[in-house]
Order: sequence, then structure tokens, then C-alpha cells
Amino acid sequence: MAHRKNVPAPRAFVPSSWFIVLTVMVVIGGAGWLGWLLLDDDPAAPADTAAPVASATPAPADESPTPADESPAPADESPAPADESPAPADESPTPADERTAPVSVLNNSGVVGAARAFSAKVTSTGWTLGGVGNWTGSIPSNTVYYPPGLQAQAELLAADVGIARVRPSVSPMRTDRLTIILSGTQ
Repeated sequence: MAHRKNVPAPRAFVPSSWFIVLTVMVVIGGAGWLGWLLLDDDPAAPADTAAPVASATPAPADESPTPADESPAPADESPAPADESPAPADESPTPADERTAPVSVLNNSGVVGAARAFSAKVTSTGWTLGGVGNWTGSIPSNTVYYPPGLQAQAELLAADVGIARVRPSVSPMRTDRLTIILSGTQ
């Protein structure tokens, strides 16, 4: 066995710590990018549309105006004659009654499958489902978020599904749809 003394023992390759940290960062970044790519399911959306930036103190959308905000009727209006009946109301749906905006349902509740289950309620009330996923962050209660121009539809959606809180959308929410974030019981 004397001939084995000069043969070096095989050594295992041990990468340096910077290489391990760099590899972990690349894997996490790639997973985040892939998750964003999967949630961003509309490749035809223009690249230059940016999500609105939330202000530090957003105005609540569910408050009604106070009596001081209401202006009195002009004094020069005269009441309609008693023999004329009011014109019949237009029977066509108003834009607020139309359920045309797609709706994304995101789970922030910690209950596995809550967004998928709640999406059935959304579609049963006549809305088109735009996506289901998860949301990370701190949302105090179930909320309907709307991009500019879709507030009336957001309020209709909230009434349809029984959500009391309606707010303007924040980044990185999509600007072409309504977003429901579930954070409590459904």
C-alpha cells in the first residue's frame, strides 16, 4: 500500500460565499419577474401606460357630500305646470349599470383558494373575470380598486358582491380593469 501515499485525496468543489449569494439573488429576481409576467396576462396593453401613483392621504370615495358642498337651486327656475307630466325616464342602461370592465380578484387573506372561490361570485353577478392571483401587502378590509374613469363601475361591482370599501387603484395594479383584494372573510 505504499504506492497510495502520494495520491492526493479528491476534494469537493465548494463555491465561494459571494457566488452563492449572487445565485440566490438571480433565482429570486427571476422568480419575481416570472410571477409578474404571469400576472400581466394582457400582452397587447400599451407599454407606456403607467399605474396612477397613490397620494399620501387619498380622499375616501365612499363619502357623500356634506350639505355645505351642495349648491342651492338657482332662483330663476320656475316650477313646471301641474298639467304637464314629467318626461319618462330613459330605459337604456347608464354607464354605471353596464358591467363591461374586467375584474381581477386577488387574495390577501392568507386563506388558500379564497380568490378563486370569490371569483365565482363575481362572474355570477355578470362581471367578466380578468384574472385571479395573490396580493402581498397590508389591506385593512376587502376592497374594490378602480383606475381612472371606472369609479362608477367599481361602485356597482362593490354593491353586487357586498364589499363596502372602494378606493382608487395604486401601483402596480392594472389600469385597464377593476381589482378586488380580499383581506378578510368572504
